[in-house]
Amino acid sequence: MNKAIAALNREFPALRTRFCGRRLVYLDSACTVLKMRCAADAQRESLLRLGGCGGRRSFYSLSSEMEEAFEAARRTVAWLMGAGSPDEVIFTGGVTDAANLLANSFPFTKDRNEVVLSPLEHNAVFLPFERLAAAGRVKLKVLPLKGLTPDLDALPRLLGRRTALVCLNHASNIFGGRQELRRAAALARAAGAYLFSDDAQFSPTHGSGAAAEGADACAFSGHKLGAPYCTGALYVRRELLAKLRPWRVGGGTVEGVTLAGGYKAKYIGGNRGFEAGVQNYAGAAGLAAAIGRLERAGFGNIRAHVSGLVLDAHERLSSVKGVRVLGGKAALAEGSLLSIVPEKRGFSSRDFALFLDSSVKGLSIAVRSGRHCADLACLSSGVKETLRLSYFTYNTADDTELFARVLERYLRMI
Repeated sequence: MNKAIAALNREFPALRTRFCGRRLVYLDSACTVLKMRCAADAQRESLLRLGGCGGRRSFYSLSSEMEEAFEAARRTVAWLMGAGSPDEVIFTGGVTDAANLLANSFPFTKDRNEVVLSPLEHNAVFLPFERLAAAGRVKLKVLPLKGLTPDLDALPRLLGRRTALVCLNHASNIFGGRQELRRAAALARAAGAYLFSDDAQFSPTHGSGAAAEGADACAFSGHKLGAPYCTGALYVRRELLAKLRPWRVGGGTVEGVTLAGGYKAKYIGGNRGFEAGVQNYAGAAGLAAAIGRLERAGFGNIRAHVSGLVLDAHERLSSVKGVRVLGGKAALAEGSLLSIVPEKRGFSSRDFALFLDSSVKGLSIAVRSGRHCADLACLSSGVKETLRLSYFTYNTADDTELFARVLERYLRMI
């Protein structure tokens, strides 16, 4: 194992925790990455040493220091996201929060109200736009699949003068791999539309190249980087940001309120207009610490380690009779996960996941089973549910081998 990766792995206390007396074998990092000590320490330090209110409405030293730390965290996030300026970054509670913000703030018009969705969008992205469609505010179109990836050859046929937004995640949380973001961005731009990318499954192992690849907006969740829960950010290109109308308003988003001709509020522009109320200052400190630690380990090192594990898993699990690995080897190596589906009658993915957690002596093997909040993907592909193995730096090929042996034993039992 690379020395930088080995050093990074010392940041994860959960790896040394016993659960009901059993050692954890964690293969569910696509759900959430185990949390880093440095992130927790930074969050705790912010809460206990500062613990005050930031913002630009107070002028005492404690508030100023909290605000300076918050803006330093924003600069770190801007670096990760490839933003042209920290002013293009809005702090959020993660991708779910960011997608709801974008959907409800987007400048849809009567003449431009169509949203084209990739069939691999997580419910965090799909459902905010589905709700708008149910209310008659937008019309949804869904790209077809080509194999297990969005068919971008079909995208031009779905784009038109009414298209306002295209949503394409950078990496799927159920089928893995990596999407052709640059190509999709160019097609959307040619049609006068914007592109939004969910980077939740991409950022932990690649950093985030969505802005550099042409996305007009992208979002990630901090908890998938080993940072505190309810942290993350939405990047919005400056030109689009100027057109958004804040969905949530409150303290810190208004220049003033007048009584002339009735109550009237004048709202501030820019990214701060979308950050209503007291912010998650301590969470931002933890998020910045996590990003900094991953940067020091090197995203190239992280990618190489995780890609090697995915390739190894594809080869090992393809040899198991009774299950099928979804996706090709080369495509999967671009991501951090792979899914398998049972082909043996009587095999329940849910039952096997429970078996892994409770029936292997001395071990708690954690995998995810089901639809993974990817209902569009399941409906589009005909895949009812999967068993998903997802990797991060703390995994080794031994974890896959252990899983495979238990799987083979379970298949013989049923």
